[in-house]
Formats: sequence, C-alpha cells, structure tokens
Amino acid sequence: MMEICIAGRVQGVGFRPFIDQLARQLGLAGGVWNDGTGVTIRVKGNGEVIEEFIRRIPLEKPPMAEITALHSHQTPDEWTAEGFRIVQAPATVRVDTPLTPDFALCESCAAEIVDKTNRRYFYPFTACTQCGPRYAITQRFPFERENTSMADYALCPDCLAEYTTPGDRRQHAQTSTCPACGIAIVLKDKRGKVVAGDYEPVFSLLALKLREGAIAAVKNTAGYLLLCDATNPAAVQRLRDRKHRPTKPFAVLFNDLRQLGAYLHIRPMEAEALRSPAAPIVVLPVKDKRDLATYAVAPGMDTIGAMLPYSGILLLIAQLAQRPLVATSGNLHGAPLCADEAEAERQLRPVADYFLHHSLTIQHPQDDSVVRFSRETATRIILRRARGMAPDSPIPYGMAGLGGQKILCLGSDLKNTITIVPNHCCYTSEYIGDLGHYDTYRRYLNTIDSYQHIMDFQPEVVLCDKHPLFESRQAIHQFPEARIIEIPHHEAHFAAVLQEHDLWDSADRVLGVIWDGIGFGDPHTMWGGEFFTYSAHLIKRVGHLQAYPWILGDRMAQYPKISALSASGCSPLLYPHFTANEWQSYSAAVHAARLKTTSMGRLFDAVAFVLGFHRPNTFEGEAALWLEKEAADFYQEHPHVDLVDYLEGETPGGVVAVSKLFLTIMEAARTRVASGKIALNFHYTLVCCIGKIARSHQCRQLAFSGGSFQNALLVDLITAHLSEAFSLNFHHSLSPNDENISFGQLSHYLHVAS
Repeated sequence: MMEICIAGRVQGVGFRPFIDQLARQLGLAGGVWNDGTGVTIRVKGNGEVIEEFIRRIPLEKPPMAEITALHSHQTPDEWTAEGFRIVQAPATVRVDTPLTPDFALCESCAAEIVDKTNRRYFYPFTACTQCGPRYAITQRFPFERENTSMADYALCPDCLAEYTTPGDRRQHAQTSTCPACGIAIVLKDKRGKVVAGDYEPVFSLLALKLREGAIAAVKNTAGYLLLCDATNPAAVQRLRDRKHRPTKPFAVLFNDLRQLGAYLHIRPMEAEALRSPAAPIVVLPVKDKRDLATYAVAPGMDTIGAMLPYSGILLLIAQLAQRPLVATSGNLHGAPLCADEAEAERQLRPVADYFLHHSLTIQHPQDDSVVRFSRETATRIILRRARGMAPDSPIPYGMAGLGGQKILCLGSDLKNTITIVPNHCCYTSEYIGDLGHYDTYRRYLNTIDSYQHIMDFQPEVVLCDKHPLFESRQAIHQFPEARIIEIPHHEAHFAAVLQEHDLWDSADRVLGVIWDGIGFGDPHTMWGGEFFTYSAHLIKRVGHLQAYPWILGDRMAQYPKISALSASGCSPLLYPHFTANEWQSYSAAVHAARLKTTSMGRLFDAVAFVLGFHRPNTFEGEAALWLEKEAADFYQEHPHVDLVDYLEGETPGGVVAVSKLFLTIMEAARTRVASGKIALNFHYTLVCCIGKIARSHQCRQLAFSGGSFQNALLVDLITAHLSEAFSLNFHHSLSPNDENISFGQLSHYLHVAS
C-alpha cells in the first residue's frame, strides 16, 4: 500500500475528484481524503502504475490547485474496500494548509445560468469544483460542506447524483446547489415590502429599476454592493450624495469585455486579470468621457475601475440591465462592508431604493480586490487585496521560522490587515479598513476571533506597531499571556518587500525606499519618507526627507494647503489662500512646532496644492492621485521632454533637501511653467534622489514599499531610469500600502536581529 501526502492549495479546488478519476482510469484501488496539511491518498496496485499515477498528479491537477509538497511512502496499513473512493475527512483534523480564496464564476457555470433548457437557468448560485465562494463561507476546516454555510442546504436527488458521480463536473463540489435545494432570494423596496421573490422575476424587475435610475443594495457572494446606472449622471450623483462620498471614484460593472471595450482602453494583461479566478477590479483609461457619466463616476479622473461579473448574481443583473453599472461597496463612508440583511437594511436604507437579499450566510465579508497596471512597463500594482486574493499566503508554504511559535500580527490602523501563524503556514487577511471607525474596529476584532476559531490557536507572540496610540494595539489586551513585541512601522514595510522577494540572505546590501503618509518614527518626528539599508539581518536608517513641521494633527492630512505652508516655511506666496486668522495661527504653529515629519504623502499634498489642487482631500491620497494624473498626462503628450532634476548638483548621502525642492517648484509655478511639467519633474527628481542615495551607500538591490508606490508613473520612471544600474523589487503579492504591515511585522520578527 502506497501513501501519498500532498500539501498546498488542494482543498476546495476539485482535487479529490481529480484523484478519484485518475485512480479509476489507471485501475488503482484505494481512497483519498482531506487532512490537516492538504490531501492524503492511499493506493494499491501494480507498482509501475502507481509510479505513473504519482507522476501525472502535478501534471494534470485542477487549474485552481497549487501543490507545494508531494511525498510518498509505503505503509503497512491494509485497504480492504473495493475500487477507489473519496473519504470524508475526520472532524477533529487541525488545519495546516493554505486557505482557499473565492473563485470567479467559470464559463461552464455561466453558460448554464443563461441556458433556458438547463435546470439551473436563472439560478445565481450555480457553482462547481472550479468556481464559487470558498473563504467567504468557511466556518472551519477541512473544507467539507458541513464546515461551511452550505451545511444549511441539503442536496436534492439531482444534485446528490452529480455530487456522487465519478467524472461529473460537480463531483464532491461542496458549494453545489440548484433551485430545488438551494439558496432563496428576495427583492424588497426600502420600506421592506417584498416586490419579487423568485429568481427570474427578481432579476428582471431589478434590472428595470436600475435602468429607470434607482439605486439597489445587492447581497453578492462576499457582501453587499450598491448598484446604479453608470450612464445616468443624476443616479450616480444621487448615490454620491446619499453615501456621503463626494469625489472618490466608483467602480463600474460591465457585462463582458466587448461592452467594456466600447468605453475603456484595455490591454491583454488587463483583460487577463479581469478574467482570472480572482476577478479583481482593474483601473483602466476612459476612451471618451461623454460615453459614461465619467464626471460623476470618477470626478477629475480619466480612468475607471472596471469589473466583470464574477458571480451569477452580477452576471444576471449585468446582462438584463444592458448597460454599465456603478458597483461600489455596500457601506456608509468609513464603515465596513455590510454582510447580512438586518445590517444592510439598517445602514443602507438612507442610500438604497431596493434591496436584493439572499439566504446564504457570509462568514467572511470582503471588498473587491483592486489592481492597476502602469502605463509604460505594465507593472501590476495591487491597490487593495481582498476577495479572490485573500487569504492566500504571500509566501510559500513552510516559510523559514514558521511552525515553532503561534504568532498574531495586528497590523496598522489605516488599511488594516492581520497576519497569523498558527502552524507551518502564514495567513494574511483580506483588507479590513480604517480602525478609526467603530464598526470597522469591531470587524477587525471579529476577524481575529474568526481566525482563532478556524485554526484553533491561541497566540504565544503578538506583534504590533510601535505607534503608542494605534487602535490596533488595543487587541493586545485580549492576550494577557502572550509576549508583546513592537515593530517599527517603516521597518515592517521594508521587511514585507524583503520577504516577498526572499532577500533576507542576499549577498548585496539592499536599500529600502519606504515612502508613505506617516508612521511613528521617534518622539520628535513622524516618519514617511525613509531610506534604510539591510544586510546580515540588520536594518539601519540611512536617509530621509528633510523634516518639516507637523502641525494641526489630522487637519494637515485633510488640507493640502497646510502641508504647503509647512514645507515652504510660510512662504508669502501662499498668503492669498488663507484667511488672516488662519495665516496668523497656522504660521505661528509652523514656527513653534516641536514635532516634525518626513512624510512623502504630505509632500505630495503640498506640491499638488501649489500646482492647483486647492480643495480638501475627501479621501486618502486624493491630492497625490491628482498630481500623478497631471504629470502622467503631460508625459504622454510630451514623451520626449527633457526631464529636470530640481535637486541637480545635490548629492544627498542621506537627507533630501525638501525646502530647496519645494521652493524651486513654487518658483517654477510662479513663472507659469506648465503644472504637468512641474509635476513630472517633481516625480523625476525623487527618482534621481533614489539613485544618488543608492550609489552613496553602494546598494545594487533596491526594494520599495509604502503607499507612494501605488503611483504607477513613479514606478515607471524608477524602472526607466534605474533598472539598468540596479535590481528593482516592488511588491507583487501584496499592496505597497499599509495592508502589508501585518505581514511585514511577521517577517521582521523572524529575520531582523533584535
């Protein structure tokens, strides 16, 4: 009897049916079952046939499966059953395997939903072994039906026949249901009156209401979305007003790539991302702003976050609506995504005209993942890592140091995630959000509790940000027996990208370029524009932006003119933008400030203000996005422009001269140099500073992290001007923003000498 143990993402991906079919094809007897580390197989038969069986497993595995280890050995155990069969996993198994994310609707299931002759016609929860929700409905592991929200739905005879038939596409598909045994759906108006309660009437009426300008709150497979007609400016503006979201761009749902291509420019790698099992939102350029309500959907932008239907619910709505639809998170500003009927009706009644509910319990609500690809080098940048991507581990199974301790990493406050190590895997959660919002903080605590339940673990070590006032640190009190270790914010950023590229044992010194809004640095400085070196398990801060006064707390992040005032040293050129009282009090605060900052985010705000962005930030990074667009548009129109280093002649061994840079920019603006040209040269100057500091510290390897590297133009300029001399390392599995902090805390703890 041969026993074969396979580790990796092999649960919830149709792996056991695949093994069953392959064994039957080769005439082998035995069985296969899920276990704590993946899948175990026992087979008996001809030795050469068993070798052929083992050889073909990694070659023919299901497309969603990922094998990280495969071991085989002889076992003395007997197997008396005839033939080959799939065995139910023991209920007491403790999980030590990657968790499976949700998968987008496959082509076969999509075809069934719109086929009038199919028994699943208009059934929006159609799924198979290769598609459908996984993590969203998981209660515990192994991934068996009774361990998910699908336990509430007993299979009807037809579905049971599919489930038990070898070779059927739904053999052992844990999420399989149909209209006869499946999930109920209902459409209500905002007063709670049921207006339709059967599959086809629900979607037909909802599509009609959307075409008439209504706003709908739709329970999707991972949480609620708010939908309205993206070609109707009044409907989109009404959604903005009701949701209190004045300018932040909305995503748009398109029926298919053909419809999307009529409105947006799309390249092959972007189309591939949209059609991938993760099915993220992809940010794409608009062809003609008159074709969509672009000024309402994405004010001031010429890009739109596009998505394709990744669930049966969205497929039916998009096909029947016959037009692009705004599809944004079903929440109020700052609050977490709604996940159940009562919560949605309580929070979203002031926003939505209609509610589409269903009866499937969502265990793990998730926002949609968002990516963009840079214009010149097509570098993929993850803006938000959530549905379809999380909780996939950012690193391979069996990362060095795992398995010896049970670790919880609490992450940051903005764009929070958590990372846990309960076994030999690490799990980085989906994007949770801003912990300054009470409901988001509750979701954060619930996520920690959920992971503890799924993994059955109690942390021995808790890692947290060094900032003494971060809300994420409050969770420490739940673990009085754990050892608490503080990790510096920007070193965690650096550690995250070092781990992604496996640079801990690099023979070269690595320069870390860590640029973001702010993070705790020392008692007198809020950091945010930092340079570190890493070598031989030591991280050293070797450079930074010249510090400038940090005043007025959060107001400085909200009002770019305050950042401009501080960075300029109260230049009289800015006086017209302040009232007399503001000028007096703010300038006094600048001169008296004891707390300073090296924030790159606030420097971007300051430059944006000088070049024309004269309104408050209504969402994080708004001014920086505007500045990037100004620069990128100018660069596209003048691709051969001679770029100017505003700090030419400066050879910073460590400190970037912010005051000189900013005053040079102000002078260029005063002499009416085009704002786009100044913005482009500002970006280029930052790239030149990176090169100068890297050369001064003799670093060939460069690693980049922090929210500033969501800027696609900056990434392209770095690649264009530094790639020949340096090896460049950008995040590829995680977002560069604070979502990577929890993973960086873990990496720092395991690899950096204390």
